[in-house]
Amino acid sequence: MMLCESISPEGEATGYTVLALDAVDAGVGDTVLNRPGRLERFQQPRPEKPGAAIDSAIIGVVDRIDLLESPSA
Repeated sequence: MMLCESISPEGEATGYTVLALDAVDAGVGDTVLNRPGRLERFQQPRPEKPGAAIDSAIIGVVDRIDLLESPSA
């Protein structure tokens, strides 16, 4: 099990964390892709309880993130 903090596409921490089962042997500090479980679909983040356990599974380790630049108008 790992505690995962969500990041923005630019890699900045959002402050939202989930407890996830690690199905791919990710390491501490890895950027991972996680899949919400059945319960998360019905739950909303609760600001009064940061880091509250929500079921989720880590399904991949991210090698890199490429962002497309939007064309200038």
